[in-house]
Amino acid sequence: MTDRNADARDYALPADELLFNKPDVDDVLAALAETESEQRQAASPTLVYGLNELSPAEWQRLEGVWRRLSGATKQRVMRRLNESSEALFELNYRELGLRGLYDKSALAREAAIELLWTDESERTMSEFIRLADRDPSSVVRAGAVKALGRFILLGEYGDVPEALAQEAQQIALRLHRDKTEPLELRRRALEALANSSHPQVHDLISKAYADGNHDLKISAIFAMGRTCSTAWREILLEELDSRDNEAVYEATSACGQIQLEDSVPRLGELALSDDREVKLSAIWALGEIGGRQAFEILSHLDEVVEDDETAAVLEEALDTAGFRRSLAGLDLNSEDE
Repeated sequence: MTDRNADARDYALPADELLFNKPDVDDVLAALAETESEQRQAASPTLVYGLNELSPAEWQRLEGVWRRLSGATKQRVMRRLNESSEALFELNYRELGLRGLYDKSALAREAAIELLWTDESERTMSEFIRLADRDPSSVVRAGAVKALGRFILLGEYGDVPEALAQEAQQIALRLHRDKTEPLELRRRALEALANSSHPQVHDLISKAYADGNHDLKISAIFAMGRTCSTAWREILLEELDSRDNEAVYEATSACGQIQLEDSVPRLGELALSDDREVKLSAIWALGEIGGRQAFEILSHLDEVVEDDETAAVLEEALDTAGFRRSLAGLDLNSEDE
């Protein structure tokens, strides 16, 4: 089972590096030149800060060295920059990311998609549509359609042009339904499409769940949560008792997204799981669901948690659950009045 948040935790920037002056371009050039032979797990502070908010003039200076790097090196650097931006939201690698979408290396294009994880511009959406539709690499296409998921959701709120939102939906729908496409691409297309109110979404998720393919089933459970629909209640409650930890992990997340109150007792048990990812997902879900029972479970866990990572997730869950509990109290008071 893959921990979707592991990189951000493992490569968070030290607190004493969060305040910075942008390095000189010559220093950035030297750091880039050294990356080909380096195998460091984290990008150097010179690259983290020097590649932030690149101006056209800066890119012109750096472009030659950047282009000569291997695809694997570009991928490694951009992924480390991505991890840095998850730790410090003020960092902005949009210029590098957009240019990376046209890199000759599929490895670099894939990493560039990830690097644009906060970008909600129409230009970036259009680029992802292009890549999902026409890129020669199925891995890049899968990454692009996965990234389109957030734009499809924005389309539901009217925050992107309707024509673009419809185009993104249709591409995701076509890719998922085409059984000649690689399974990974079809999975990511379903997950993206689940962010929409498209009339075929429910049937597509049901068919994927019943398909018999394990990976497709996992994506279907993930997609159930994205729909925020209680129509999946029985399936999700059943999957919480699965012997497949990957299915349990996705089901706990889905229960949190749907705010499925019936799942709270079982989530309380899973919050004590030996599987770290399941445990953290269950704690998060309890916070999302809120209510008296969830708040009491989280409060009890607060007394026994020992490791820092779980304590941090628990603290956030308690804040969320407490907030939802307060809102519920306000709703009750409003009804009484």
